[in-house]
Amino acid sequence: MFSIAILSLATLFSQHASGAPYPQPNSTFLENHTICNSTAHLCEGDLTAANPPPLNSTEYVCHEVYPADLTVLNARYPDYDIDHLHQAKQFFMLRRQLKDAGEIATRVQFQGLPDSTSNYTCRLEFVLPRLELQKISGPNPSFNIYQVAREAGAIATWNTYEEEKDALLFGTVNGQSQALERTRSVGGVAAINATACNQTLSFQMAMMYDSPSAPNYWEFSNVAPPAFPVQGFRIVYGC
Repeated sequence: MFSIAILSLATLFSQHASGAPYPQPNSTFLENHTICNSTAHLCEGDLTAANPPPLNSTEYVCHEVYPADLTVLNARYPDYDIDHLHQAKQFFMLRRQLKDAGEIATRVQFQGLPDSTSNYTCRLEFVLPRLELQKISGPNPSFNIYQVAREAGAIATWNTYEEEKDALLFGTVNGQSQALERTRSVGGVAAINATACNQTLSFQMAMMYDSPSAPNYWEFSNVAPPAFPVQGFRIVYGC
């Protein structure tokens, strides 16, 4: 089991990604899209359903909401449901060597979004972590993203991940170095997919490929403003 000490050193790791087959395109913004960040005047982070933008607004205002919780799901501890397995609520970790053999996934949950009657569309974005604040290894650390229905604050275990065998694929992230470099060259933000907003949105994420020689692995801390640098997953709506 990973120790708390290892988690506290997560931001000190550097990237070790290498090229591999199975290319998966990282989708990015078109040139005419507004990429929100903490300094853009049209961006107002952490808006909630209790304080949404006016529906009759003539401006497209980007609202950013960062995850309320990240829970690491470890196949070696499938029934663990007492607390966060790795004692972290903002830590993202994926690992896969052989399917169902020591695999690690992560559930990412967003809360306080506009409710389903608001007619807002929520876009899941991935702000690539800085190179010095992530660890990537393995021949192809690309991963799948599945949308699942979970109540706010619901306990997440490996068993709850495994029970979603029929979950619909929501998107993918190409973890190969060439794809990440292309995404960084156009702003470092990958637009994964969009769905109708709901007060709580949950996603499960797991590596795509086996790697018998060395595990595919990715870790970083999901960082929301006012901390810096902002990185990881977020929901954007209103633009």
